[in-house]
Amino acid sequence: TLRSPGMLGALLPGQTLWKALSTRFSDPRLVQLFARYATYVGGSPFASPALLMLICHAEAAGVWRIRGGMSTLATAMQTLAERMGAEFQYGNGVAHIERQADGFRVTLDDSSQLSAARVVFNGDPGALARGLLGPQMQGAVRKAGVAPRALSAWVWAFAAEPSGVPLAHHNVFFNDDYAREFDAVAAGEMPSDCALYVCAQDRGTGLAPTGSERFEIIMNGSAIAAGTHPGNEDTETCRTRTFETLSRMGLTFSKTPGRDALSTPHDFASRFPGSDGSLYGRSPHGTMASFLRPTALSRIPGLYLAGGGVHPGAGLPMALTSGRHAAEAILTDRASTSTSRRTGMRGGISTGSRTMASAASRSSPS
Repeated sequence: TLRSPGMLGALLPGQTLWKALSTRFSDPRLVQLFARYATYVGGSPFASPALLMLICHAEAAGVWRIRGGMSTLATAMQTLAERMGAEFQYGNGVAHIERQADGFRVTLDDSSQLSAARVVFNGDPGALARGLLGPQMQGAVRKAGVAPRALSAWVWAFAAEPSGVPLAHHNVFFNDDYAREFDAVAAGEMPSDCALYVCAQDRGTGLAPTGSERFEIIMNGSAIAAGTHPGNEDTETCRTRTFETLSRMGLTFSKTPGRDALSTPHDFASRFPGSDGSLYGRSPHGTMASFLRPTALSRIPGLYLAGGGVHPGAGLPMALTSGRHAAEAILTDRASTSTSRRTGMRGGISTGSRTMASAASRSSPS
């Protein structure tokens, strides 16, 4: 927008997604349906910018699924990388990242160390900002790029036989008072009346399987305050609100899953340090919020960022795109590395002169 200030008006500054949709649809159900796109980036439609209306246009161009499931993509990427000489180590976290004269020293949880000329950090950038990877890394991202936090979720993953409602691959069971749900989430509470996303994972081919099916059910939740701990009553409350709500709407299952099938905001906070349980990184609330996300280029030379917490955002397509951005940034930095003696002024033989700047080069086609 700084380069093209005329675009500012097209961003509908000051308008929330809910407000913009309310001026375009007379049926409140359509407003609620299209307002669901705010949750794609971890926001409330009552606080997220109207710019998010663009998501439906991107989706209308086509949504793709991966044959064999999303894990197939990770396996294929690892196979390709190993074929090109990459090595993978799993089950050992990173404790510290330290800058050295010739690059970085990475200390793992088992105290072993690795040296690297460049590092791509694929964790939540909030971990860097908080110094969880060492004090030298705190300046890698601006605090405005990692806070406030976006939504978290209560996620059930289980297998059962469904009955009562014909299901597609993606299903949303909406509540009557959408604003009340997001008021509760904003207050750090589990919503008592919530919209529920139900993914019938085995119906991606358009065919209804027989017998037991895999399901993922998502209820919106709030990021958590550091140092808080969940209670067992939260699990039971979530179970009751999830499956009683679906039952009232006609969808039942052959069995109700147990605690081991539930991932809570606290579980996500534990798995992803520095995230506060947020699944989407920085909050999208505010017209310019999306432009505040960290990019692939961190503020520390040689340290690059990838993942759902950086630009362009969360979700498999965006996280993969962030990895591509990081790779392109590394290649660009390598190509621009000069071995010439440093001078007081940048320039060289490619700098146009006063008399030759507008003339075609001798190698240009006539």
